[in-house]
Amino acid sequence: MRITSKTSSVRLCHVRLITLLALAITCVGSSSAASEERAVTIAAKEYVAANSRVSGFHVRVEKIEKDYARVKVIPKDPSETDAAWVFLKREKGVWRGLMMGTYFTREDYNEFHIPGGIQL
Repeated sequence: MRITSKTSSVRLCHVRLITLLALAITCVGSSSAASEERAVTIAAKEYVAANSRVSGFHVRVEKIEKDYARVKVIPKDPSETDAAWVFLKREKGVWRGLMMGTYFTREDYNEFHIPGGIQL
C-alpha cells in the first residue's frame, strides 16, 4: 500500500511541475510577443515621422509574420490625409520601415520581398 501511495504522490508532483512549466512558457511567450509588438510600434512611428508630413497619427500593428510586419497608420485629423500602411522588416534584431502608402502593386511587394501573408 505504501508503494501505491508514494507513486501517487510522485505522479501528483510531476503533474504540478508540468503545469507550472506550461504556465511559465505561456507567460514568457506572451511577454515576448508584447515586446515584439512594442518594437514594431516604435519603429513604425519613427518611420512615419521621418517620411511624412502628417502632424499627428496613431498606429495599429495588424500583423507580424516572422521578420515582417504590417502596421496601419491612422491620422488624428482625417481631413489631413487618408489612412495608410507601413511595411517593416526585422534585420539583425532591429525593425525598420520598408515602404508606406495607401496602395501597393505586385512590384512593390516583390521589391521588398513582402511575404503573401503580410500583404494587403
